[in-house]
Amino acid sequence: MARKREMAQPILDIVPMLKTVEEMSRFSGIGINKLREMINNREIEFVRNGNRFLLADRAIWDWYDRNCVQPETRG
Repeated sequence: MARKREMAQPILDIVPMLKTVEEMSRFSGIGINKLREMINNREIEFVRNGNRFLLADRAIWDWYDRNCVQPETRG
């Protein structure tokens, strides 16, 4: 008896929880060298995995919140 050919499941784009410096640079628009500088100066949260530094989206938003300049209100 012949088997029915199963429909292939669509491949979903999986967004990694942690990104490399290069991936985060593309994602955030912050340069690779600036991200590495922020890591070296402990200005941003990161995880070290061997010789790679991994960043969570949350780390970028935390850095953003701490460094965001609020607009002046004119009254």
